[in-house]
Amino acid sequence: MADWWDGKPWRMIQTNLREIDMVDIDADRVVADLQDFKANAILFNMAGIIASYPTSLPFHFQSPYLQGSSLAEIIDACHAADIRILARTDFSKIRRPIYEEHPDWAYRTRDGDIVDYNGDVHACINGGYQQEYALEIIRELLTQYDIDGIFFNMGGYQTRDYSGNYYGPCHCANCQRRFAEATGLRIPAQEDMGDPVFRKFQLFRRQTSAAHSAKVYDFIQSIRPDIAICNHLAAHRGLIRMESNTAVDRPLPHWQYTASANAKWATSSYPEMIASITTVDFIDIPYRHVAVSPEQQRLRLAQNLANGGAVDLYQIGRLDNHEDKSGYAPVKEMFHYHAAHEEDYVHLRSQANIALLNGPDANMAEFRGWFRFLLENHFLFDTLMTSRALELPWDRYQAIIVPDYEVIDDALAARIDRFVAEGGTLIAVGRAGWRGADLELRDVPALSSLGLLGRGDLREEMRSAMFKMEDKAGFRRFPVTDVLYLDGPYIYGQYADDVERHLRLIPPHMFGPPERCYYTQVTEQPGFTVRKVGQGQAIYVPWLPGTLFHRQGHTNTIDWAGDLLESFAGLAPVGGNLSPMVEVTLFRQETSGNLLLQFVNTSGHFGNTFYAPVPMEGIEVTVPGLAPPRAVTSLASGEACAFRHGDDGLIIEVPRLELLQALRIEY
Repeated sequence: MADWWDGKPWRMIQTNLREIDMVDIDADRVVADLQDFKANAILFNMAGIIASYPTSLPFHFQSPYLQGSSLAEIIDACHAADIRILARTDFSKIRRPIYEEHPDWAYRTRDGDIVDYNGDVHACINGGYQQEYALEIIRELLTQYDIDGIFFNMGGYQTRDYSGNYYGPCHCANCQRRFAEATGLRIPAQEDMGDPVFRKFQLFRRQTSAAHSAKVYDFIQSIRPDIAICNHLAAHRGLIRMESNTAVDRPLPHWQYTASANAKWATSSYPEMIASITTVDFIDIPYRHVAVSPEQQRLRLAQNLANGGAVDLYQIGRLDNHEDKSGYAPVKEMFHYHAAHEEDYVHLRSQANIALLNGPDANMAEFRGWFRFLLENHFLFDTLMTSRALELPWDRYQAIIVPDYEVIDDALAARIDRFVAEGGTLIAVGRAGWRGADLELRDVPALSSLGLLGRGDLREEMRSAMFKMEDKAGFRRFPVTDVLYLDGPYIYGQYADDVERHLRLIPPHMFGPPERCYYTQVTEQPGFTVRKVGQGQAIYVPWLPGTLFHRQGHTNTIDWAGDLLESFAGLAPVGGNLSPMVEVTLFRQETSGNLLLQFVNTSGHFGNTFYAPVPMEGIEVTVPGLAPPRAVTSLASGEACAFRHGDDGLIIEVPRLELLQALRIEY
């Protein structure tokens, strides 16, 4: 029997309720407000830090504000309106009076101090509260209330409070005992990957977190196997819920593709699960009552849809008493659009031919730079998570990109090398495969197809270095430019004899005064290498172009990446006259066989602000590899689109593009 959420068009709202919101909450008003958005699911505060219902458990802090509609009445009202209701829980903290009776449940700093944030004490994942008592709270909730799903907030090993203050790894007696039993070592004072003890502690945290997650999942299954559980990736079942958010102290630049990136890894790596990527209404945790730009919210939801995800809103307080409703109109627009076309947005599977590797050990700046290289050059790509990569088929991928991803275990490395030998293209960057599953450095990087004889000599600072383009073959984007700039680290590699070297490194040289601003040395060190292996090829980039582009954004870098991907990797992007500010994706609907070709106009992102995008007209695209269809129709207008078939693929005239345009291609 299929789970109730399988194939369900998903439109969820999380009203992260404050205690006072329960004083006059009205079940009918909750439902009416959800229906105004055309939402069909709600994530509702129920248990953990505060019980939003009368609890019989002595150490479950019951809200003193339960004067409005009861939780049971709210659940019944939602179900009567065919709205699913999921429980939001948070077991990361306990109220101070509970701590006083169970001090062994608390997180402890190295000096043995607790973290008391406004009367809420941080609880440790290895303490009795999260390991045992939380299960009793879950049991009470699941047996007394007919909920449809459950979400756990702030799980795992927390080291910061809501103000961002850092306290270091937990040193409570339970953590010290378990780590000593596992390794014979003491918990390190700081989180430093250069410390071998911390590397072991990091593995310990991952293993114990996974074990606890499995324990909670199995416990829930034993009571209510019919409910959707959020973010339990190991089961490949339920929901993936991520946030697209902002923070006032987060370093610039803004990541304008936050929703695309989140939805893409979820739908690419866990296609069995619903990708419910929420747009966070507020600016930051200290400013939960003030909304981000309305257009930023609209863009996030468009990016979700274009990448196979759902629409989801998260705000503080109820919908009716929220003090900044500026985001409501654009959010409703996207929710209503999805409701009108929901049959086209279920059972979608990506048709991308490139996989970009990502995971918990990512160099996120390098990953984001390659994300932009691909997206803004209009390549069709997935994000493949290391935790799932070996379980998914790779047969539709022409290329795998490993963007400075250090931790690659033996099995994944062997699979990538086999992919190359069987005809695929590998692009590996920087320190790809330098560490194994144990987080320890390898003498030789894991990916043997690259032809690297060792890790090489990493030089961190290359200010003023460049690469010389003496041979312009393959570099069509550089008709009048002979140099490529480099800033940041470079790896002086050791290469096998059959490795082809491309570009020549100009090492750091004088750049002042102007009279002495010239270089005198051009080395044989490459800008990238190519090695033929079996039926495929492996490309290695010994510097970090993605990090450089993410930070600086110069076309000198992205033009090089575009030429590398087309001329040397042999990959074909979606052609035509699309602006780099337009994201393009392609999905197949498994039930109908139709294709869904979507375009997102990101031109409203200007500096560090999000405005309405500039409408675009006269767009024509060429999608490689597509056969002539029966019809092409715009979902927005319902009108037929002109198309023809050429030598390079299917050529389509795209109607006016404002924010989102979706074309149904029928066969």
